[in-house]
Amino acid sequence: MTTMLRRVVGAVLAAGLTAAGALVAAAPAQGVEGLEVTAVSRYEYDAPARAVHATMTLDLRNVSPTTERDGGVLQYYYDAYAVPVPRSSTEVRARSGDQDLSVSTSGTDDPSIALARISFPDLTYAQTRRIVLTFDITGESPRSADQTRMGPGYATFVVYGPGDPGRNRVEVVAPTDLTFTSTTDGFDGGTGGPTSTYTATANTFEGGLWAVVSLRDPEQSRERLVDVEDLSLILESFPDDRQWSSFVADRVTTGLPVLERLVDSPWPGELQRIREDAAPSLRGYDGWYDPTGEEIVVGEQLDADLIYHELSHAWLSGDRFDERWLYEGLAQVVADRTVAATGGTPDEQRPVSPTDEGAVPLNAWDGGAGTRAAEVDAYAYPASHRVMTELLAGLDDDELGAVVGAGVRGERAYDPPGTVTPSAGRTSWTDWLDLVQTRGGQEEAPEVFATWVLTDEQRGSLEARARERTGYAAVDRGDGPWLPPEGLRDALTSWDFDRARAVRREVSGLADDVRALQRAAEATGLRVPPSVRRSYERASLEDDYTALASTLPAAAGALQSVAAARDLAAADPDPFTALGAHLLDVDARAAEAVSLLDDGQVAQAQAAADEVAGRSGWMLPLGLGLPLGAVLVLLGVVWLVVVLVRRRVRGGRAGRPGAPTPAGRTGPDEPDPTGAPGLPVSGHGGP
Repeated sequence: MTTMLRRVVGAVLAAGLTAAGALVAAAPAQGVEGLEVTAVSRYEYDAPARAVHATMTLDLRNVSPTTERDGGVLQYYYDAYAVPVPRSSTEVRARSGDQDLSVSTSGTDDPSIALARISFPDLTYAQTRRIVLTFDITGESPRSADQTRMGPGYATFVVYGPGDPGRNRVEVVAPTDLTFTSTTDGFDGGTGGPTSTYTATANTFEGGLWAVVSLRDPEQSRERLVDVEDLSLILESFPDDRQWSSFVADRVTTGLPVLERLVDSPWPGELQRIREDAAPSLRGYDGWYDPTGEEIVVGEQLDADLIYHELSHAWLSGDRFDERWLYEGLAQVVADRTVAATGGTPDEQRPVSPTDEGAVPLNAWDGGAGTRAAEVDAYAYPASHRVMTELLAGLDDDELGAVVGAGVRGERAYDPPGTVTPSAGRTSWTDWLDLVQTRGGQEEAPEVFATWVLTDEQRGSLEARARERTGYAAVDRGDGPWLPPEGLRDALTSWDFDRARAVRREVSGLADDVRALQRAAEATGLRVPPSVRRSYERASLEDDYTALASTLPAAAGALQSVAAARDLAAADPDPFTALGAHLLDVDARAAEAVSLLDDGQVAQAQAAADEVAGRSGWMLPLGLGLPLGAVLVLLGVVWLVVVLVRRRVRGGRAGRPGAPTPAGRTGPDEPDPTGAPGLPVSGHGGP
């Protein structure tokens, strides 16, 4: 709802000369010294009649004294008084005592407001007059130019009290079960019972107390269920506004898949309903997303841009982004693209400049849904859209989704896209600048931030940031496809540029070792052990950097040694060498070296490779020696067999039956049984 006209027209006065020749003039306009106004304005909501019965009791007192001027007497008087009333008001009547007063109404520039002019006899100095003005407020249909509404279970209307400060009271009477919302916080909480009376006494501007009030019966609404893929949303409209439900259902169905693509994230499932209500308008907004109530609340307008803006807050909200300008600017950019993608024309935003009166650095903008809009909002909303449009200029939908999705997920700019880290959380303005510049390639982003977003103190950090990002880029080039160490990435993410400089000095000398290791992997066809790469990329302490100075060269040496062992095992040697390799288990030991290296056991892999190298010198001798030894053994066996056979043959011949042996003598090859060869064993000698 646009702000209704707050113009209050003062006393409508006439001037002339009295019959006595005294100069008579109209008194100054209302709100200026000369006329005291005390007012009690009471607005009673009649739900069955769908009307508000208003009674305004005015006590007017002329306090403009008679003065002398130009030889005459100047006397001020009042003969009419004008009061703003809703244009749809009927039965407008005024009485003073028992006398009916003439009342005429006329339009104003505001299609919702008319002026009721009350005429009465001259009110001269020190005189008072009590006037009771009554009228009934009726309403128009949704989206009419006149924004007064009186529908089933809801009402939205202007209340006005014209009294001077301290002399003014406005009362709104309504059934207690209706919710009460107003454009001013001046109303109390209301009294108890079947009806409640909400009272305000503090003037909202010089001419009195002016407010728009909304009453709503939560039990009276029209509900419609809309399904989009796995999502079901309840659309809750005013009972007599079917057009709103149809419009919103169509926009949700066609636009939600586009939103998911533009924020590179699935629907988060934190929304249950979209509700039509005048409450946001009364607080100065077109609508809002309420994560606590799991609902979007918007007015009656059929605005696709607004629907998509509020839907996008399911992702782009204070739950995921620290600064208000961040999520409001993103929501509007995403809404614009969704409108365009679904065949519509995005709303034009009011042009603003950082030099406008009332402009503030966007990082100083606070507040949010449910709070009352402040004057700065009129600048900050379009400024946030302008900034975000510049920051994301030139990115296609996929590129935009990659950056926005990273912000939604709380990714760090210096980690690979999609990396989920323990520190992932809400995205701050520093995180967003890093993401836009690093992931989105928007090198003009710091200048945009300096112009629109940052305070003087915050701008002072941009120079150090630029210096350290240049140094970081050098480290990143030096270590090839690897990420720079965590300590450096964390320091830059935290905008701790002194620490970043110190870490950069410690790790810059490791680049040669990293590249040597990477070249060794390329040359050998073996991959760098993942644990070694992790030890570099996750290094965050001084001890980590010191250890890398040893572990990186050791890993490079192990790669070369293991590759040599692997190649040795894979070679096609002569049969004798192959036999020796088999006997020495060279293939298995080389395979074990490769496996140990892949598992990150660099020292053990080096030892296994060294062992393969040591065994390689024995492969040929062992391969040759084994067959030769086998031949020798075979020859020895053959010789032994021959000897045994010969002996057996001889022994068999000597013991054959029929062979003569001289009596009393041993055979020539037989031993003497007595042990003395050639001597007789027994017998007698003699002739």
